[in-house]
Amino acid sequence: MAVLWPKRLPRSVLDDPRRKAEVRVYDRLAEVLDESFHVFYSSPWLGTDRLGNEKDGECDFLIAHPEHGILAIEVKGGREISFDPRDSQWRSTDHGGFVHKIKDPVAQARSAKHEILKRLNDSPRWPSRFVHAAHGVIFPSAGSPPGNLGADRPTRIFCYSRQFHDGLGAWIAERLKAGQRPANCEPLGRDGIAALERLLAHPFTLSFRIGAALAEADTEFRVLEPSQYQILDMIADIPRALVRGGAGTGKTVVAIEEALRSAAAGQKTLLTCHSRPLASNLERKLKNVENLTVSGFHALCGQSSRQAGISAPSGISKRELYESALPNALYRAMEAQPALRWNTVIVDEGQDFRDDWWIALDACLLPDGRIRVFMDSNQRVYESAGDGVRDLSVVPVRLSRNLRNTKNIHKAASVHYSGPDIVADGPDGLEVSWVSAESPDAKVEAGYRELRRLVLNEEVAPGDIAVLVNGPVAKASFLERSSGTSIPLTDAEIMALEDVVVDTVRRFKGLERSAIVLIVSGDEMDQRELAYVAFSRARAYLCVVSSPMEAKWLSEGLSGA
Repeated sequence: MAVLWPKRLPRSVLDDPRRKAEVRVYDRLAEVLDESFHVFYSSPWLGTDRLGNEKDGECDFLIAHPEHGILAIEVKGGREISFDPRDSQWRSTDHGGFVHKIKDPVAQARSAKHEILKRLNDSPRWPSRFVHAAHGVIFPSAGSPPGNLGADRPTRIFCYSRQFHDGLGAWIAERLKAGQRPANCEPLGRDGIAALERLLAHPFTLSFRIGAALAEADTEFRVLEPSQYQILDMIADIPRALVRGGAGTGKTVVAIEEALRSAAAGQKTLLTCHSRPLASNLERKLKNVENLTVSGFHALCGQSSRQAGISAPSGISKRELYESALPNALYRAMEAQPALRWNTVIVDEGQDFRDDWWIALDACLLPDGRIRVFMDSNQRVYESAGDGVRDLSVVPVRLSRNLRNTKNIHKAASVHYSGPDIVADGPDGLEVSWVSAESPDAKVEAGYRELRRLVLNEEVAPGDIAVLVNGPVAKASFLERSSGTSIPLTDAEIMALEDVVVDTVRRFKGLERSAIVLIVSGDEMDQRELAYVAFSRARAYLCVVSSPMEAKWLSEGLSGA
């Protein structure tokens, strides 16, 4: 197979209907040429002007061979291609019958050939010499004409549909005069190939933005997500189910789907969780769904007890209020007003619930009702979690595939995971980025620079980013440092869709963003739970700002950190 630059086409090219013909040619060249040929696909790395038009001197493909020289190729799609000498206009008729004016492909290919030769001869690392250079045009869907199209447009420079399918390799060999190099031409040589790689492949690498990588990964995850719902069919006849899985296995996604299905079936349904930011996010997603109540656990306790006319005791500590008084009030409310109960109770992030809270949640269920508890299976972090829920006679079911994180992020988070095996089905993705800084102020500064780099240089949308810190002090420091930025900021509770989230790891639990900048500053990250949670919040890009000693602990077992 030919050496291809890039090695695979970005999702943005594959999904662009205007590039269909180029994608077909890219795939065909990979099939018919051997490893002695180097193929450079131009569009992704040379770019377009501010109006979206191709710049002069570009071509769709450049084929280079160390013995035979170079061939500049222009590709034009459409089932019919025509040229009218009266107005010197080329036209393409697409498969829908619409006619489009197109640039002169011969002139484009010829211009590109001369531009590449000029750049090659200007290269300081390549001794200038006369090499064979040719140009050609590929019409992968159009039939061949009866004869030459003009003095500068002989039939031999064109490759039409039949030749494209059955004789592309022979056409390329003929255009390059393979084995018949003109006497006045020298070989391009390996140094010529290397010079072209520096000229053409290097800019492609520079222009591949993290934002594009995130979009590509997100597209792949969207394809995977429907497979998560199969678990709901498995538990359809189980009235009390405990669904366990590690980070990224889709617990929240499946919990939402189960809530929607239950409500759509006319069942009075409750979806609850412990985290207030996660509850707020769920409420926004599921607003105004008939038969569905979405509420944080303690908000549920307060609202239900008020509806039943039951007051929590006064004069107690905040901790006692949340740990026992409010859950007790919820239990009493359900006993006093059975009409408040639900047909289906769904609990997300169940590992955060205290053992005695399950008694109150069980009281929320109507007789013959259904309960679904979604809980993390990380035994290293949540070793005793689930002891209380087992008293509800739940049947355990396991989620075993990570459909949220790229393989590289899954590998980093798995350092802090111990439990049933989980397989990451997503793309490999970008490597985890480790940024070294010692003092708290230096870490905040490094995190702020990384945020600006992602938004301003790497074309990542602010709404795809979260900056996570250890605690309120570090959060305040980062917000103070970024107070003058034009980048919009929000927190985990408001979670404005187009803004960067800046919040603590603990408050971001159960949430996710495509890109995470994690600033390790303070003692909280010494807890495996927060390291595990923080790493697994990133879908496709993770940057960790920490001291070398912290990085060593956080990445134990990983290479390259």
